[in-house]
Amino acid sequence: MESITISMHPIDDAKCEFHLSTPLGETRAHYSTGDDCSAHPIAAAVFTVPGITEIDVNGAVLTVTKKSETSWIELEEQLAYAFEMNAYSTAPPASHADQALNDDELFEKVAEFFTSEINPTVAAHGGKVELIDIENSMVIVRMMGGCQGCGMANVTLRQGIEAGLRKSWPVLKGIVDITDHASGTDPYFTAEKK
Repeated sequence: MESITISMHPIDDAKCEFHLSTPLGETRAHYSTGDDCSAHPIAAAVFTVPGITEIDVNGAVLTVTKKSETSWIELEEQLAYAFEMNAYSTAPPASHADQALNDDELFEKVAEFFTSEINPTVAAHGGKVELIDIENSMVIVRMMGGCQGCGMANVTLRQGIEAGLRKSWPVLKGIVDITDHASGTDPYFTAEKK
């Protein structure tokens, strides 16, 4: 998987440009919620960061607007993490032969994906994701370390891992997280209180 590099260029307290090493496409787009940006999964991932209100996409530049008092420097790490986790959705598509695999055969391939792609990335943030099983084409995982109780765990799971798995193996039906996030003792990002 090719890594996406990002550089941050704050415009003012409310707006910041993020320049990506890889363009998100040819079309310009404006989003005011994460629900309407399925064409740009990276934009959807950015909306998971608290306080983001708008995103303008123009090729390799995302202009992000926030309402929170949190500085861009403080948000930079969370935004970079959202970008990084979404990179899995750009994984190469599966071969037709992979579509006929049973759960045990899929487990072997998915375990290799976790070993080579997922865990090296989350390890950089003090976490690990354990592949527990694949049952009826559903992937079962447990998040540990910095991922357990992390405020960005759902981004990691949905925008990163699940998107990458479904692109690589469309036969997979989804992912189930059996982690007890409430008992996490050292989350990488503290969860927001609701």
